[in-house]
Amino acid sequence: MIPTAELVTVLQKLLDPDPSERRTAAEALSDADERAIYPLIKALRDDNPGVQDAAMRSIIAIGGEVAAYMSLPLLREGPFLRNTARIILKQIGTAAVQLLRPLLADKDDDVRTFAVDLISDIGSCDYPEEINRLLETDPNQNVRASAARTLGVLGCRDAIPALVAALKDAEWVCFSALESLALIRDESSIEPVMTLLNAPSETLRYAAIETLGKFGSSRSSATLIKRIPNASDIEKSAIIKSLVQIGITPSMAEVGDLLLNLYKNGEWEERRIALTGLADLKDKRAVPVILEGAGPIDPSKPDSEEQLHEIKEALIKFGCSPSLLAVLNDPDMKFRSKVVAIEVIGELQCAEAVPHLIAIMDGDLREVRRAFAVMMSEQRSMNNILCIL
Repeated sequence: MIPTAELVTVLQKLLDPDPSERRTAAEALSDADERAIYPLIKALRDDNPGVQDAAMRSIIAIGGEVAAYMSLPLLREGPFLRNTARIILKQIGTAAVQLLRPLLADKDDDVRTFAVDLISDIGSCDYPEEINRLLETDPNQNVRASAARTLGVLGCRDAIPALVAALKDAEWVCFSALESLALIRDESSIEPVMTLLNAPSETLRYAAIETLGKFGSSRSSATLIKRIPNASDIEKSAIIKSLVQIGITPSMAEVGDLLLNLYKNGEWEERRIALTGLADLKDKRAVPVILEGAGPIDPSKPDSEEQLHEIKEALIKFGCSPSLLAVLNDPDMKFRSKVVAIEVIGELQCAEAVPHLIAIMDGDLREVRRAFAVMMSEQRSMNNILCIL
């Protein structure tokens, strides 16, 4: 904590003509008490970005209810100060929540929206009934949409009737209500969500299909399967993803193609769904495609270990298939993909793979030694391969 005598000196430096001195002073005030908050609030208006950033960080560091209270008026300012206030209040967290309560009745639509969004960002609130009231009665659809989203983040099961009713609201509000119902996952709301499958908006139908997948309940599976033949391409893809999430992968001719395309072109979360579906179908075409997808994964990235593990787990479900063994002799397959294939073979203890592995060892010995060294250091399953050999 900065001593009082020193605090006066530091506060004076906030007015120094040199921006570097003002920035240094603003940084130092992170160790000050509540007396520094108002000068720091003023420093947020400094024309130097470094001073502004240092002032914001120091207000957050001081924290507490006083800092939150003095930051609230900034929500009525221009975009920069308003966004700065939102960052400060979010970082201060639960100490700000009670101060946001009066803003839910503010005359300004934007202020009400900001208050609800901040409660969502903070993720805590002991007056959810007031947010529920906004969803049911607020005249502004942005406020209602924010309220719907926040009720889901807070996990308010008492809000389910209001969220179901919001499915008939403006499309923007409906999207937020679907998002929240997917978070709460109460099966009583499945039928109301299913009614949106007949909505005139394809975007809304798509959102409803995705929501049903997130519920993970088989209650909607028959309806979704029935829609596949007449669905548009984008809807069809969403239906297949949802059915896989539910745990039902329909064995229809085009399903494998859709999942292969999803695995090749989707983001990781979509690829994870595709992996599950392809493994359920035991579609042998998928094995080289899955391994091709494993090749570019960078082992040094934080998520790579989990991704490679999921890929291997999916491949194990295919068993010792010819398509897995064929990868070992495919000259176009990436080296990393072959390493993954060998690791899976080791897990499966594929006796029929022995000739292929011997052929590899008799080939590029340096590369094989490198692969084995990597696998020996990273994969216990390599011991299984050595036993086979």
